[in-house]
Amino acid sequence: MTARNHRDALDRVLRTTIEPHARQVDDRGRFPRQNVDALARAGLLGLTLPTRHGGAGHDLGEAVEVIKRLARVCASTAAVLASHYAATAVLARHAEPDLLRAIATGHHLSTLALAETGNPGLVPGGRAERGGGVIALTARKNWVAAAGEADSYVWSSPPAGAGGGLSLWLVPAHAPGLCVPATAEAVGLRGSATATITADPVRVPESAVIGADGATAQALIEVITPWVCALQAALALGLMQSVLARSVECVTGPQPSWSRWQDPPTRQPEVRADLARMRMKVDTGDLVLTDAVQAHRYADGLQRLLEARALSAENAIQVAELGIKVCGQHAFREDYGVERRFRDAHTAAHGQLTAEQCLDQLGRTTCGRPLLQVP
Repeated sequence: MTARNHRDALDRVLRTTIEPHARQVDDRGRFPRQNVDALARAGLLGLTLPTRHGGAGHDLGEAVEVIKRLARVCASTAAVLASHYAATAVLARHAEPDLLRAIATGHHLSTLALAETGNPGLVPGGRAERGGGVIALTARKNWVAAAGEADSYVWSSPPAGAGGGLSLWLVPAHAPGLCVPATAEAVGLRGSATATITADPVRVPESAVIGADGATAQALIEVITPWVCALQAALALGLMQSVLARSVECVTGPQPSWSRWQDPPTRQPEVRADLARMRMKVDTGDLVLTDAVQAHRYADGLQRLLEARALSAENAIQVAELGIKVCGQHAFREDYGVERRFRDAHTAAHGQLTAEQCLDQLGRTTCGRPLLQVP
């Protein structure tokens, strides 16, 4: 599938499925299954898989564009697909061909289960114990998108064997011992089914290892973290672009509430200045993210992506706050959706790798310390 073809396919899905259901997803806080199914039928779950496995063969840059466009319409759907793409990035290197074909044909949705309370960045805690050809994983994973809805989880743990390092496992949704909340926990973007899931323990075969036991720290640093940073930045950027567009629509459209003796918003310098501030934050975020994606394979690529993630998260909150200010009472109208995006922008600063954790890592480099040390 060429870039033009998949963008046309995304246009159709946005127009026919996601836009009509966006408000429903938010109001009800339900997982957007119809949106995910439509993306699957359009071949977008396999966007970044190699063509030899039936995927479209596109790179991180195309995934970023898809997430930005989705986030402008439905941030919950964008969050689900962003986690799937990040999980797929490492599965493409290590998973069996049958699984990759299932993803490419839209029959398998994956997600990340990496973050844990009290552990810095994506460094895992918990336990992994081997016995009788089975691995018993014990942990509580936070901010897992599509919890209870995904078909598999890319799960991090200390190694099951002796020595240091880090291991990744492919945990099927039906694995015994995997506990997912029966009802939404009201964390994350409202329709993204984001929750804390528990392995107490969850049992998987030894063959579920991604790569080799204790030898996937580099995969976390070189593959998963860059994709998480770029796609979370894209989600925040899409939200910013949407708030700006809605704000412009609000101040330039009919305003029956304005009195005859009050200037309309477009004639008020302070309103125009706030719109300019919003535009600068959107454009800055876009430039930084574009530069980081283009440079992500170079020596300082990860640092740039961490910067893009942190900057976009902070800018999204500031743009959303300005959107509330500019639109005034109209910000709370359902048809504008500015209030919803205000909440989403604050929520998007959290997740598998939070904006604060990115800032902490960047602070390490400022002090001359290395990025993302793992055992």
